[in-house]
Amino acid sequence: MRIKLLVLGGTCLGTLALTPVLAAAQSSSDLAKIDRMQRQMEQLQEQIKTLRSEMTQAKKKATELEAVQGAYAADVARGTAKTPFLKAPSVMDHVKLTWGGFLAAETVYRTRNEVADMGSSFTGTPFPFSPLFNESEFHGSARQSRLSLLVEGALDPRQTLAGYYEMDFLGVGVTSNYNQSNSWAPRLRHGYFTYDNSDWGFHFLAGQSWSLLTQNTVGITPRKENIPLTIEANYLPGFEYTRNWQLRFVKEFGPMFSFGVSVENPAELVFTGANTGAIGSGQNINGSFVNFTNAGSSFLGQGGFANNFNTDTFPDVIEKAAFDPGWGHYEVFGVQRFFNDNVFACSIVVAGTCAATATNFGTASEKATFGWGVGGSVLLPIVPTFLDFTAEALYGKGVGRYSAGQLSDVFVGPDGSLNPITELSAMAGFVAHPWAGTDIYAYGGFERADANFFTGLSSSVTGTGNLFGFGVPTANNLGCTITTAASFTGGASNCAGINKELQSVTVGFWHNLYKGDYGRVAVGGQYEFIKRKTFDGVGGAPSTDDNIFLTSFRYYPF
Repeated sequence: MRIKLLVLGGTCLGTLALTPVLAAAQSSSDLAKIDRMQRQMEQLQEQIKTLRSEMTQAKKKATELEAVQGAYAADVARGTAKTPFLKAPSVMDHVKLTWGGFLAAETVYRTRNEVADMGSSFTGTPFPFSPLFNESEFHGSARQSRLSLLVEGALDPRQTLAGYYEMDFLGVGVTSNYNQSNSWAPRLRHGYFTYDNSDWGFHFLAGQSWSLLTQNTVGITPRKENIPLTIEANYLPGFEYTRNWQLRFVKEFGPMFSFGVSVENPAELVFTGANTGAIGSGQNINGSFVNFTNAGSSFLGQGGFANNFNTDTFPDVIEKAAFDPGWGHYEVFGVQRFFNDNVFACSIVVAGTCAATATNFGTASEKATFGWGVGGSVLLPIVPTFLDFTAEALYGKGVGRYSAGQLSDVFVGPDGSLNPITELSAMAGFVAHPWAGTDIYAYGGFERADANFFTGLSSSVTGTGNLFGFGVPTANNLGCTITTAASFTGGASNCAGINKELQSVTVGFWHNLYKGDYGRVAVGGQYEFIKRKTFDGVGGAPSTDDNIFLTSFRYYPF
């Protein structure tokens, strides 16, 4: 600053010294130039004055700081130093907040009444005997409106902590309806935190998120999942996913290979349809009582709901390896599941019947069985930035829960244990980006289960030697295609309708109506065809289908 003052001062003095000479040498026509130089000189003098004032203030502050430091040093020497008062840093100085989500105005129309909202019940598509078969269904809904918040903070250049929360309104409360004020309940979609270490190539996730089984677009990191673009909230049969609690550990071995392991919340789907021998937690065909589901209580079934929950005692375990060689994304994965229930074997069994009396003693034991699955997926940029192809498949025993169609995982076996059902599911699709702001998609998928049954030793209802289990050929399907009075009164329909296979084809689009400083507005449309097939039984193998049309307007403000 002193140099600047000297330069300015020298310039002013030089100008002052030259003024008389210039005045004598210049003609009257040069007087205007002299006036301009004088005004410039006055401006320079004002700048010098301002700089001197700033230097004086800086020296004063420096003197005060030296005095404080000197006093604090003296206190330290005497052992009486106190921590000087400092303003506490705000957490907002260290974290980045990113809001997300959208407001939705959507419709769904079905040619068959599934009594469902924006998410279809694929296994609940009605058969011709039902009055719902000849009823169409329409709902206008804002329930997929979504809100999310991502919080990120860098511990240092290598380590990052983040938290992510996401909710929508597809939950169902005690008073939820479309009559007046709706009162749809908020629903937790995601709620987790992550720790990432770039030096180690290590990623940790804890909380509720997409299952590790769900396909990613790259690597194995959250918020990079490859989710179908459907308006349909339940996506389509063959899509592998859950959103549930998990602890996930991922290690990157260079930019092309990642490996992850997660332990995830279990919940088996137990088949309790026709010819099972054990309806709910009821009596087994061989004279035993089986307990595999119970009504929820504290925080699981309050408020007028009696939701049932399984007797799980060990989490599902999932492993995944992901490859990114430069063209495409490839995954292979495996899942292990653990099923258990409690079986009471009566000491007194008469004609296959165990009398439920306080004097009928016996033995109780826990039965445990094992389920497994293997699968993989690919994501290929067929024409970069224009056309993508995606496909995935899962095969195993007791893995129906991980597919969108939700076919049964297990059934009650002859000894009361839960026997896994062999299943195969797959989907494939194309997504085109013909121009900026427009996506066009087409997907197809299916899920199929194999029959698994056995000959009962005895039964108080149907007699010795009958078949029991899943997909038995003796199940009664005679009434599946016949409308009767009982169909309208909730009585017996004589339609076992055991689900064997689900098929789906869907096409749709998204187009940006606006994208700019005020967010984005998108419009979408989707057509979906669902086919539901059953196992052969008495009366054949009836099937049913549904045509579904969906529309959506969404505003993304963030």
